[in-house]
Amino acid sequence: MKTLSRAAFQDAISFVKEKGRDLDRALLAYHFEDGAADEVLAALAAYQNDDGGFGHGLEPDLRTSASSVIATTVAFQNFRSLGVPAEHPLVRRGLDYLLETYDESRQVWPIIPPEVEDAPHAPWWDYASSEAGFGGFLSNPRVEIVGYLHDYCAVVPADLLESVTTAVFAHLDSLPDEMEMHDLICFVSLAETAALPQSRKDRIWEKIAKAAELGVAREPEQLTGYVLKPLYVVSSPDAPLAEQFAEEVAMNLDFEIEQQGADGAWSPNFSWGDQHPEAWEIAKREWQARITLKNLRVLRDFDRIETG
Repeated sequence: MKTLSRAAFQDAISFVKEKGRDLDRALLAYHFEDGAADEVLAALAAYQNDDGGFGHGLEPDLRTSASSVIATTVAFQNFRSLGVPAEHPLVRRGLDYLLETYDESRQVWPIIPPEVEDAPHAPWWDYASSEAGFGGFLSNPRVEIVGYLHDYCAVVPADLLESVTTAVFAHLDSLPDEMEMHDLICFVSLAETAALPQSRKDRIWEKIAKAAELGVAREPEQLTGYVLKPLYVVSSPDAPLAEQFAEEVAMNLDFEIEQQGADGAWSPNFSWGDQHPEAWEIAKREWQARITLKNLRVLRDFDRIETG
């Protein structure tokens, strides 16, 4: 079993502090240096628009300042991690945006707006092909968003919440056991929703267990590609599928430790190709800080960082 040395840990910390955004530095301070949640929220506020949605590159692969549902889900990932209450203005305005952009006739959220085409973006964020490319939005981003609506169910219309939750579980039942990776990750997020009834969590985990058996990477060489990593379905040692995928998770953790760069950072295993090269360099650096911080948290949670 490999561990991240204290020197390598400090190199990663230094990279985030020197190269990360204000948000990354605030998150680093919160998770590793007893920093305040308010500092994270102050940094997040810079990405929120007047309509309550988030943009401005919060999702690094979208450089538009306009609000998008995908960037707003990134904000809600942070709200969940920090345990931000429903009465916080950032949350309330974010919920207003999600309720406003909900397509009630189809019971989905369009993942990106047309404005993405007005600024540099990754090739997979093409507006014209987004609905087809994301399966009509039936899983991604809808499933993840439903989890956040349950997080804040006290201030979300009850009829809407029950209607879209019922639709999500009907969609879950219709899916084959072999699921698309991002769809599966969205269902993991929903299953990790504290406010979701246990019976519904159990239904999701049963499906995820089958899908992960078919799709999870089991060899280190697979992890160099864009694949379903074991850590995507087992995010902590006490996750429901931790025992089922114990060997795969151990392999994944060893692999991540080996992938740290000489600069202390972990880098994305994808790129924009030859599209918007200057903007990609900015996005790549933002991804490095984000991935590095995520890996540090995971390695800490699994006791893979040397102490002392």
